[in-house]
Amino acid sequence: MTIRSKHSNVLNYFIHDRRDLSPAYVRGCEKFLKSINKQRAKKNSRLQLLKSLDEAASSKRQAPSATKKTQS
Repeated sequence: MTIRSKHSNVLNYFIHDRRDLSPAYVRGCEKFLKSINKQRAKKNSRLQLLKSLDEAASSKRQAPSATKKTQS
């Protein structure tokens, strides 16, 4: 059974057997899914870098506060 698929829609990729889909459609879907994975990996690496920079900045010693406590 051959499934007709629009190349801008990945639903058939998930709900039908790949043998029933055209090879060009399957390649296009796999290419699209890999690009999403690469974007997510890039975003995660940026977030980890920002987190490590933030942790490094917060671990530095802070100068003592110049305000004095007043007793009532």
